[in-house]
Amino acid sequence: MTLILSIIIISYTLIAFEAIVPGGLLGILGFLGLIVAAYYSFLEFGGWFAPSLTFLLSGLGALALVLIEFKWLSKSPFGQNLFLKKTVGGTSNASIGEGDLLGLPGLTVTDLHPEGLVKVKAKDYDAYSESGFLPKGTEIKVTGVDTFKILVQQKYEEKG
Repeated sequence: MTLILSIIIISYTLIAFEAIVPGGLLGILGFLGLIVAAYYSFLEFGGWFAPSLTFLLSGLGALALVLIEFKWLSKSPFGQNLFLKKTVGGTSNASIGEGDLLGLPGLTVTDLHPEGLVKVKAKDYDAYSESGFLPKGTEIKVTGVDTFKILVQQKYEEKG
């Protein structure tokens, strides 16, 4: 009986640490520990009633532990350090309209390997160079628009 209770207590400890160390491994090990406790209950008491009761009650205890833990942990000073309090501001690139930038000139803000940043109409855009590598400061021309980036080529002087 002592072995069974020890396994259940170790399992509860693993399940409790799962809230602090995310990843699922400790929770799975704790659940497997409850199965092992039920198995040892079968070996010690025989039949099906003792192992079933051991697994059911220890499982309900684990569920209650998790619910109490998350309710308490979110309000405790220790838990306040674990949870995020702020949200990150900012936006992703706005969807770019097909005709808005097509054919416009611009300048590379970073090296394009073949991706990087370009400035078109005083605004920075993620860009993909169809000309391969382009160093910072290269004049470019917008040749196409993808969902969240623009396609560019190096701008060449037209002779005429």
